Amino acid sequence: MPLAIRTDTAAARRFAPWAIGPWVLLLIAGLGFVQYLQHAEYAYLLAALLVIVVSAGCILRQGWARSTMQLLAVLLALWALASGVLMLQHWGDFEIARQHAQAQPQLGPIALWMIARAQRTWQIGLALKALGIPLLLWLAWQLGRPAVRAQFRRRR
Repeated sequence: MPLAIRTDTAAARRFAPWAIGPWVLLLIAGLGFVQYLQHAEYAYLLAALLVIVVSAGCILRQGWARSTMQLLAVLLALWALASGVLMLQHWGDFEIARQHAQAQPQLGPIALWMIARAQRTWQIGLALKALGIPLLLWLAWQLGRPAVRAQFRRRR
């Protein structure tokens, strides 16, 4: 059997920093998909599936995926901003919960530990949203640049 050798002169893809964004979104959406499937949150499940499909299309540099990912990145940034603002409205709730737990000695240190853990999770979520918003907007901007647009294949 003869060995198949590529004879086309297509240039190898160069590293593109913007391409990391769709990979990260694909991984996060995949994790979210599994969690939403487990908890039967079907609206989020559908949204995660959409992000997975668009991210895969963007990774494969399909023409239809570029503009869709651009819109999706802006929508995800807006969602992160809105949900971050809603999270910030609960800034003092942990201190109130801590005071209630200390007022009831039967709850003990386990309640304080659970409140501290919930607060750390809240802080990490808020920090990820604060980090994600500019990165998603940067991705949307990059996908609109002519040099990046030229890296995507048009429909045949």
